[in-house]
Amino acid sequence: MWVLLMLIAFLLNGLSAFGLRVLAGMGLTANYTAQYLFYYYLTGMVILAIILVAKMLKPTKTEAGIGALMALCSISGNTALAFALSNYDIPGNIAFPISNGGSLFLVVITGVLLFRERLGRYGIAGCALGALSIIFLGIS
Repeated sequence: MWVLLMLIAFLLNGLSAFGLRVLAGMGLTANYTAQYLFYYYLTGMVILAIILVAKMLKPTKTEAGIGALMALCSISGNTALAFALSNYDIPGNIAFPISNGGSLFLVVITGVLLFRERLGRYGIAGCALGALSIIFLGIS
């Protein structure tokens, strides 16, 4: 079951950035970011509430707190991305890889430094290729 949930999270995670890209492409980021993010996160909350009610589950205080912290970080990051796109005319091919790559590197660094996780050859290669891709996109 967790694989299915991770696949859903993987697919839906990109929708927020995709929607921001559409708004930026249409020149609507400055005016409609708050509404877009409100309905985006409201939809996720309603879907989760339906699943929890259907399965008769109640999240613990710790789960709710971690979820709220993750939501706050996600909303803040998406708002900052939209602000950068609307106010500083940053091209999407620069803003989106840096935003997504930055999140990934933060998770990796936190895992390695805080939780003492080991990064294998594939992990190191993935981080290096991710950094290289951001550099190459910035050059073009």
